[in-house]
Amino acid sequence: MKRLLQLLFLILLTFLIASCAAFKSSKKINLAPFAENAVSIVSEIQYGLSEGRAIHTRPFIDGPAVENYRETWRKLGRFLRGIVAYSVQVVTISQSDMKDNEKANYLADYLVALGESVFQQKEMGFELTPEEFNNAIKNIRAAETYVNAISGAHPLIEEVARVARLIIEDLQVAQQDARIEVADKIAAYHAPVLSFRDDVKKAQTRTFHTMTLISAYKMGDESAIDSIFSLDPQLKDYYDPKKGFTLEAQDKIEKRMILRIQLIASVKEQIYPELEQYQKEMRELDDLIAIADRGIRQSKGAIGVWRQSHSVMAAGITEPAAIDLFGIAKAAIRKVAPIP
Repeated sequence: MKRLLQLLFLILLTFLIASCAAFKSSKKINLAPFAENAVSIVSEIQYGLSEGRAIHTRPFIDGPAVENYRETWRKLGRFLRGIVAYSVQVVTISQSDMKDNEKANYLADYLVALGESVFQQKEMGFELTPEEFNNAIKNIRAAETYVNAISGAHPLIEEVARVARLIIEDLQVAQQDARIEVADKIAAYHAPVLSFRDDVKKAQTRTFHTMTLISAYKMGDESAIDSIFSLDPQLKDYYDPKKGFTLEAQDKIEKRMILRIQLIASVKEQIYPELEQYQKEMRELDDLIAIADRGIRQSKGAIGVWRQSHSVMAAGITEPAAIDLFGIAKAAIRKVAPIP
C-alpha cells in the first residue's frame, strides 16, 4: 500500500511538472503595446504636420534654406518610419510560434539587413563601428530568451535614438534659417509699399500733431508757433510776422489739413490690398512654423519614450502596456521638455 501511494505521488508530481513546463512554454510575452504606441504617436506627428499648407507663402519657399529644411524633415521622417517598422517587427517576432533562440536569430537577421542600409550610412551621423555592430548581432544570436535578444539589440537602439536627436537639433537650426529666408523674401517683395506705408503713417501723425498745435494757437498759446513751423515748415506761407495767423489763414490751414487727411486716407485705401496680402503671408509663415514646432516637440518626445520603452523591455520587464507611451509623450510636449 505504501509503495502504491509513493508511486501515485511520483505520477502526480511528474504530471504537475510536465503541466507547469507546458504552461511556461506556451506563455508569450505581451509586447503588442510597444508597437501600437509607436504607430500611434508617429501617426499623430504626421497628421499634425499635414495641417500645414503653404498657400500665400508658396511663391517664396523655393530657396536653399527651405530645401535644406525639407531635406532634414525627410531625414527625420525616415527615422520615424524606421522606429515604427522595427517596433512592429519586434512584436511580430514575439507573437510567432518559433522558439526563443529562433526568434533571436530572426531579430538578428532583420537588424543585419537594416544595418546594411542604415548603420553604414556615415552621412547620417552614425558612429557605430562595424565591430560594435557585429558584437551586438552576436549577442542577439546567442540569446537564450527573446527578452535577452531585445537586450542585445538595445545598443543599436541607443545609437538610433542618439542620431535622431542630432537630426532634430539640425532641424531646429534649419527651420530658423528657412523662416528668415522666407520672411526676407516676403519683405523684399513688398518693400516699396511697406516703405510708402511708413511714410504715409508719418504724414498722418504729423498732420494730426499740426492740427493740435493750431488749435492750441487759436486758444492763445503763442508758444505753439515755433513747434508748428518745426513740424510743418510749409505753413510759414500763411504766417504774417505782424498779425500772426489771421482768422483767414487759420481757416485756410484747417482746410489744407482736411485735404491732406483725405489724401492720406485715399492713399491708404490704394495700398491696403497689398498690405493685407503681406499680413496674410506673414501670418501663414508664423502658422507653418508653429505647426512644425509642434511636430519637432512631438518627434523629440516620441524618440525619447520609444528608447525608454525599449530599455524597459531590455531590462526584462515584458509588459510595456504599463508604460503609457503616448501619454508620456503628450505630457512632455505640453511641458515643452525633452525626455531624457
